[in-house]
Amino acid sequence: MHPDKFKQVAGLPSAERHAYFVRKVADTQEVWGLHHDGWATAQLDGKVAIPFWPEAAFAQACASGDWEHFQPRAIGLDDFLAKWLPGMANNKQLAFVFPVPQGSASIAAPADLLRDVQHESEQYE
Repeated sequence: MHPDKFKQVAGLPSAERHAYFVRKVADTQEVWGLHHDGWATAQLDGKVAIPFWPEAAFAQACASGDWEHFQPRAIGLDDFLAKWLPGMANNKQLAFVFPVPQGSASIAAPADLLRDVQHESEQYE
């Protein structure tokens, strides 16, 4: 990824990064997480939040601190929509959408993220 693209996209406000995430994953058919003996998680308001990124380079940029030993790993979009998000909803977990090292992320209920990605994916059919 070109450094200028990385800087430009990572610098977007969290709502715009959320929209970028939805468009990108619908286009590429994959979502990225960080994995090391399990998937990276964060605690938000007493709930488990799982971070997801639209591209490996953005996930790699967040592999520091508590996640320093984690590596980007792709999740197929079909699995993400059919298994991950429904499972997260059942477990009362949240989606931590496109966090960046020096900034915020959007927090989404799994059902909301599922709806957003399905709606965007319909545009590609």
